Amino acid sequence: MFKFTLTSILVSCSTLAALAQSNIAPQATSTTSYVSSWETIAALNDGYTPANSNDKSHGAYGNWNNPNSTQWVQYDWSQTYKITSVEVYWFNDGGGVLTPTTAYLDSWNGTAWVRVGNVPLQTNAFNTLSFDTVRTTRLRVSMLNTTQSTGLLEWRVIGSVQSTGGGNGGGGNGSAYTWPAYSPTISYDFRSEYPSLQTPQQVLNDCPQVVGTQSSDWWTFRWGPKKKSVVTSAAITPMLARMNKDFAYFRDTMGWPPDLRARSGYKSAVYLYGSGLCTDQADSTELGGWQSSIYYNGKSWPMVLASYYPVYAFDPAFKGSDAEFQKSAMVHEGIHAMIADFPGVKQSAWFHEGGNVWFQQTADAKRSGNYSSMGFLNGTDFIAPFMPIECYSGWLQDGSFGGPSAEGVNMFNGGQQICTWRRFLGGHQYSSTFPTFIGNTLGDNAVPWIWRNAPTRVLAGIASGIGDAQMRRLIIEYRSKMATVDFGKWKRAAVALLDDNFGSSIGAEWQPSWLNPAPWTATPYVKTTNNGGTLTPDTLTLPGWSGSNQIPLTVSGNTVTVNFQPIGANMTCQLVYWTANGTPVYSGYVSSGNLTLNLTSTPAGNVVIAVITNSDYIYEGEATRKRKYDYRLQLVTGVTGTASINTKWYRAALNAAARLAGADAEEGRVGMDWSLYCNQPFNGQARPEEYKVAYAEPQFQLYPNPAIGNTTVQLRFKNPKAERSLISVFTLDGELVFQALSTSETYNMNSKKLAPGVYLVKISNTAINATQKLVVQ
Repeated sequence: MFKFTLTSILVSCSTLAALAQSNIAPQATSTTSYVSSWETIAALNDGYTPANSNDKSHGAYGNWNNPNSTQWVQYDWSQTYKITSVEVYWFNDGGGVLTPTTAYLDSWNGTAWVRVGNVPLQTNAFNTLSFDTVRTTRLRVSMLNTTQSTGLLEWRVIGSVQSTGGGNGGGGNGSAYTWPAYSPTISYDFRSEYPSLQTPQQVLNDCPQVVGTQSSDWWTFRWGPKKKSVVTSAAITPMLARMNKDFAYFRDTMGWPPDLRARSGYKSAVYLYGSGLCTDQADSTELGGWQSSIYYNGKSWPMVLASYYPVYAFDPAFKGSDAEFQKSAMVHEGIHAMIADFPGVKQSAWFHEGGNVWFQQTADAKRSGNYSSMGFLNGTDFIAPFMPIECYSGWLQDGSFGGPSAEGVNMFNGGQQICTWRRFLGGHQYSSTFPTFIGNTLGDNAVPWIWRNAPTRVLAGIASGIGDAQMRRLIIEYRSKMATVDFGKWKRAAVALLDDNFGSSIGAEWQPSWLNPAPWTATPYVKTTNNGGTLTPDTLTLPGWSGSNQIPLTVSGNTVTVNFQPIGANMTCQLVYWTANGTPVYSGYVSSGNLTLNLTSTPAGNVVIAVITNSDYIYEGEATRKRKYDYRLQLVTGVTGTASINTKWYRAALNAAARLAGADAEEGRVGMDWSLYCNQPFNGQARPEEYKVAYAEPQFQLYPNPAIGNTTVQLRFKNPKAERSLISVFTLDGELVFQALSTSETYNMNSKKLAPGVYLVKISNTAINATQKLVVQ
């Protein structure tokens, strides 16, 4: 038995069932020893109340021509229920199917059937058998008529979910809980499918305009007659070396497959955009880069299509300061080419972004040993945990959430796109927080399994591999570990993201805006109202499907007990705390009722945090996208009230002794911020937006540049004092056409506000006073 020294506590509550007892038969799967071919076992739990024992208007279960034999019907549930009675309506047609002469109920105790009692035998009425509470996942009614066969019209079961959060959460008896391993789990290594894949020797000649090719190992670079003169072997050779080196690591160390070309015996390819190829009609001076494909011989062949600029960035003579950014962006698009023909997640556009960010982030960290950096948009999950996991564009302005493939997001007034999302949170699809958790919990090979084996959406796909109960537990564990920032080597990076966004004002991203919602002050903790010791959460930030709430509570004494009262479906409640050295400890979780955690020492700040999580994982359209999950939390013992939602309680995770060697050793976030490549609203295609960066020595980042049509241009600049920075846009004649203020280090501007042309963008604060050109096309 472990003895823990506490420094802070969290109570994690996730939603799995209603509090009151009800007929739980409709949630069961029905089986039987025998059913006549013209009858139906589905009649047992269809909810119908028969008019009499021969009312077959909604079907009937019968086992005719089995006289004087014991037959049975059985209910199975996917989780444990507390059951106190059953109600059986017998089928009697006055002929070959009669009311039993003997009938009894058995329950399953995990290893054997146990007799509960005899079922009454009245006709034309429900026969009720009441008993002391039985906790089980199976019930069976056995029946016998000594002269004829038997049957039922309806079988009700009165009960409620066992308070263990999905049937097995360790209960809420005060003891600490250890998250069990997942079995079965999910894992994929392409080498099991392609055990003898060799270095490709051929180049696919899928574009007749090609006049030049340079190849090395797994990769080739191809160009047309209009190749810009700065693109020489001085750039091509190191570019191919970088692609070969990085993708060899992805392939040989991480177990990810090469792209379709390489798997088919052809070298992976980069084509030069603007060089007069079949791929585009662009001029050689145009900028850009993205994953594209060429349709050839009845098949779409993915590749990287890049302008001269990111290729030239590999040349030692390149003078721009963004060389590493451009090189990494080429790898980024190569990854998109690698996964372009994977059969998975075709209805989860968010994962095409967040999953790619996870891949580069993880590969970079594994090779460098530096886990102090995560993409800044990972902060969306931590600061707003009420948002669903599978969510494109985050928390929308009407209070609903974007769907997995941007359902509900796009809105236009004529040709003008209307902003429907909120600042910062609108980039939620580029967060790699959930894939990072999956890698930590199920192993890094679980992420390629999703791409390979989850055909539609991520959560439902994972559930097909690990089962319903484990899928719900996975969501509960994810939300609890978000509350404790229990992310292994990534913990310090996650805390830094919370710090960066805590207390920021989040309103509409840009104008024209759909509803212009009042700004929300960012905090992971939910506001509540205390009515006589029962907390009611603010409806504004109730959790969506797979989302959660965190409620800070003040505590005293040696024991904390709360009573969880779910109103929405599929919710649980868990207690979590940190020891003095920052080690998180978890209680069991419950779906309703009392939850207790024994405190072996005083929590840091005398604060406990309640985390309420919904465990739904199947997206069923608009109803799912808009649904919120309500609840109440009664303070029973050891809780004196709520704590401030504007205090950074999560920082207890950084108590010195728990810092991870190396990863927690230094402040700051170094390394590539992979999410910088993608921070624009979804345009209907599940692939990354192009990157375009002007050739200059920039003092601040401005991209994409040129900006084409209705594009969000992101500015990133120094603002260490969080002061009011003045952002001004001028024409080349000096006319001021746009001006804004920002207290952050980023600002998103919609190019739709500007007519096509060349502009000067100026940013001024005490740390920077700089101007750059912006081209709007």
